[in-house]
Amino acid sequence: MKPQFPVVFIVLVLAIGSCKQSNLVYEKPYFDFDSLIHTQVKSRSVQQKTIFKVAAINSQKDSSSFKADSALLAHEWDAFLQLDVINKPMYKNNYEISERADDKSNLTIRSYQAKIPSSVPYVHFYYHGSFANLKRIESKYVEKNVLNDIARLLTMTLDEEQGKPFIQKYSITGGQKMIFNDTVQFSIQGSISH
Repeated sequence: MKPQFPVVFIVLVLAIGSCKQSNLVYEKPYFDFDSLIHTQVKSRSVQQKTIFKVAAINSQKDSSSFKADSALLAHEWDAFLQLDVINKPMYKNNYEISERADDKSNLTIRSYQAKIPSSVPYVHFYYHGSFANLKRIESKYVEKNVLNDIARLLTMTLDEEQGKPFIQKYSITGGQKMIFNDTVQFSIQGSISH
């Protein structure tokens, strides 16, 4: 009998390799967060803008500033890529879309509200005039598993520069409860120099 180890090993490697998330390509029926973040990372890196950041964990605060480069910005805005969950095939037609005028500004709010349980229960897009003139994104990201519970409120403010929308401010606030530990509250507030 011939050893089957090489065949089993090859099948296993191919199966694991095909499960990589980066290789998954799917339609974006709601909003292309990947495109927004990657475009912003590329544009802001070229502009060499300064990022001012205040981070807090429980009661400890720290502030810093750094010149924008693609690696730092990709890491900084990675949490917003998690919102792309709304575009996964299982959520197609499972977000209710509504629009209303914002009673605190002259903006319109387009809301995406999950009709089934989702790690992104809602996303609110604030825009002026047309959806292409996006001014703000607000959302919640929730992750629950055996080891921890995480809840994040994500906010991104955009403004027009040279006829294009650019991220001006962002915030990530929330808490993380790990098994057998207290809840840790965290906050990141970032802004970009003009």
